[in-house]
Amino acid sequence: MPRKKKLQEVGGLRLVAYYRYSNGGQQTEQSIEGQRRDCEAYAKAHGYKIVHEYIDRHISGKSDSRPAFQQMISDSDSHLFDAVICWKTDRLARSRYDSIIYKTRLRRNGVKILYAAETVVDGPEGIIIEGLMESLAEYYSAELAQKLRRGQRESALKCIALGGNRSFGYGIGPDKHYCINEKQAPAVRYIFEQYAAGATAADIVRELTARGYRTSRGNPFNKNSICRIITNEMYLGVYKYADIRIEGGVPAMIDRELFNRCQTQLAFNRAHGGGKGAPRADYALVGKLDCGLCGHAMKGASATGHTGSKHYYYTCTQHVEKKCPKTSIEKNYLEQIIVDGVAKYVLTPEKISQIVDCMMELQAKEQEPKGNPERDALEAELAECRRKQNNILEAIEEGGSARLAARLRALEEQEAQLTFALGEINNAPTPPQFSREALTFMFEQFRREEDEVDEEYRRRILDTFVSSILLYEDRAEVKFNITDQKTGDFERVILPISANKKPPEDDDIPSNSEGSTALRLVEAMGVEPMSEKSSV
Repeated sequence: MPRKKKLQEVGGLRLVAYYRYSNGGQQTEQSIEGQRRDCEAYAKAHGYKIVHEYIDRHISGKSDSRPAFQQMISDSDSHLFDAVICWKTDRLARSRYDSIIYKTRLRRNGVKILYAAETVVDGPEGIIIEGLMESLAEYYSAELAQKLRRGQRESALKCIALGGNRSFGYGIGPDKHYCINEKQAPAVRYIFEQYAAGATAADIVRELTARGYRTSRGNPFNKNSICRIITNEMYLGVYKYADIRIEGGVPAMIDRELFNRCQTQLAFNRAHGGGKGAPRADYALVGKLDCGLCGHAMKGASATGHTGSKHYYYTCTQHVEKKCPKTSIEKNYLEQIIVDGVAKYVLTPEKISQIVDCMMELQAKEQEPKGNPERDALEAELAECRRKQNNILEAIEEGGSARLAARLRALEEQEAQLTFALGEINNAPTPPQFSREALTFMFEQFRREEDEVDEEYRRRILDTFVSSILLYEDRAEVKFNITDQKTGDFERVILPISANKKPPEDDDIPSNSEGSTALRLVEAMGVEPMSEKSSV
């Protein structure tokens, strides 16, 4: 789809669809057809028409490295559509971190997110409920991964190579065990020897590039590649998979003494030059916080004072470029102001009851029977597989060839795989059902005394209840994920900001100040309700 061409509006809304199915032999194009059927039915029922489709095939939702998905996000930045529909929450992302980042970006671009096979309560509370559903989707993904690992454990105990990716310098032999790649092994030894001797990662990368070496994935080496190699015990001959660790399970390329020297040098480099191992602050408001003066996003940053102490704060991205006069503000001070605002204006008995009403409504709607396109696709493929087997059996009975017998065996193996995949879907964990008392209890656990507030609690509060913040010099305008009963919009409140909470040495921000870090998302419902144990 051309980037600059606007989509034609149909039914008062420029609606696009996003479809995805994961990698694996049991996932087929029929899964896309099933998702498309449900999404088109939803659109038709609401008077809309899907004007464009974004489709990712054989790509897991646990990664955001999906071409069609990224194209959709990019097109939303150009305001090419008004709404996106997908089958369920987990089609967009199975990771809550990716989900909150990209959904926030879509909503900032004015894009509404619709689901064909899930019911989400309209209004601000829907964001809170959606977070709970994302937690369930991530749990389901982890549960499937755990089942898969059970089948791979026996292979790991035999030191069999698992997965398509392998460490640089190794190959996989005919017996499915790791073997040394003699063309790459000299480069591995060079990396360890040079790093232990004090050479920088940049120097090593330049030399490897000059010699024509590439990583095992065919990409140019970089400093991160060097760090991964020198910390990988596989080069010592250690086979590792999950909690399994077998000495001598892989052919060794270096000895323990050289490996230890590299670890000592790495620790020295990190201690004296900062870097990847240095502790980083968690800026919980990134993605929600905008400058009230210029409207641009604010990011987390840090600087070291003349006394050596570290200062953490939020700063306008335009202030760094001297384009906005907005002064920075201390991280902990601002986060605590917002948390106190949530406690005062949201965690009241009336507001908690309002949220619980919405969640009870959602649970009731979720009890209504719904189709499953992936199950339908697998059942259709299984029926077709069995039909082909019957045809071959009839041909064999009439004097078929050996090739037909071989084809029959292949179809029987396919039938077993499809039957297993259907069993996984039918046995998937179902969302827990909570009583009103249990839900009320869960939300009341957010109410804490001042001396009980910690970093994790602040993150959970901000992620769950705060929609966005506009920060001025003297106030913060906060939008909560609660419906204003008068306007029907997000409830808003103005919180005063002290003018003397500018961090020390703010005008002397070093060029290497720490940028915004990844949000450490916690489950929206991070507590357990009384005796009813949640899977979330």
